[in-house]
Amino acid sequence: MVRVPLVDIESLEGPVGDALRSRPGKLNIVGMMAHAQGCVVEQLQLGRSVNSQQDLDALSRELLVLLAAHLDGGEYVWRQHVPIAERHGATKAKIDALGKGDIASKAFSADERALLAYGAQVIRGGQVDDITFRAAARRYSHRELVEAILAIGYYMTMNRLTAATCTPLEVSQVAPSAASTVGAPTQ
Repeated sequence: MVRVPLVDIESLEGPVGDALRSRPGKLNIVGMMAHAQGCVVEQLQLGRSVNSQQDLDALSRELLVLLAAHLDGGEYVWRQHVPIAERHGATKAKIDALGKGDIASKAFSADERALLAYGAQVIRGGQVDDITFRAAARRYSHRELVEAILAIGYYMTMNRLTAATCTPLEVSQVAPSAASTVGAPTQ
C-alpha cells in the first residue's frame, strides 16, 4: 500500500508543475518526488546528467544501477532499468546474475566483474579496499570511477525513496519479470 500519495502533476501549479509536465512520460517516481518541490527539478536534472553526460559507458552504468537495485531491494528501479540495460547490451545471463547478486559470474567480462566488485563495496558502505580499487582502475579512468559512484548514489536515493514511500509501479511494470529476483542482498 502506498504510504505517501503521488502528487498530481497535472494540477501542480507554478514553475515546478510546468517543468514536470514538460517531461516525457508519466512516472510514479516523479509524482512521489514532486512532494520535494524545492529540489525535484534539480534531482531530475542530476538523473539526466548521470544518464547522458558521463564518460562511463551506458552498459557499465546500467549494470551498476541493477546491482544497487538488487542490493537495496529496489524493485521499482530494477523493473524500470532491466529494459534500459537490455537496450544497452545487457544479456539475460548478466541480468539474471545480478538478480542473484552473482557479480563474479562468467556472464560478465573481467572488466565488468572488477567494476561490479568496486560498485558493491561502494553500495555496502563506501570503503573500497585497495585490491578492488586497483582492479577497477586498470580499466576505468578516475573520472569513470567517480561517475560510477555518482550513478550508484543517485539510484540508491531512488531505491530508498520508492521503498520507504511504497511508490507503486506503473501499470505496465506490474506483470512478473526478472524483478522477482530482487530482494535481500546476497553476500
